[in-house]
Amino acid sequence: MAKVYIIDDEETIQYLYKEGLALEGHEIIGTAYNGHQALQEIGDLPNYPDVIIIDHRMPIKNGLDTLKEMYFQDLPKKTKILFITADPTVREEASKLGVSQFIQKPFSILKLAKMITQLFSYEK
Repeated sequence: MAKVYIIDDEETIQYLYKEGLALEGHEIIGTAYNGHQALQEIGDLPNYPDVIIIDHRMPIKNGLDTLKEMYFQDLPKKTKILFITADPTVREEASKLGVSQFIQKPFSILKLAKMITQLFSYEK
């Protein structure tokens, strides 16, 4: 299954994502509380994640700014980006940055896990 990196400023949300994704067999290879932390840590990973889940509203560096910087750092084309927000007004900009899925809150964690599974089942 997919190797997933989670970027969300809420510890409870990170926990829910980890638990829900584990039910589908996905592996969490890292988490960050904001885009700045994520950009520093992702570059140090031995392998780039298959999926990056990015929340939009976070302190220090929001989701859109994080995405922009990731693309400047040569984000691998195979990496899927799931952009999560309660703000539908950022959908167009996120889409222009090449997100694989735009997910508007609220949503179920199991739906998120199945979405990731489906993304990778089409590649086989």
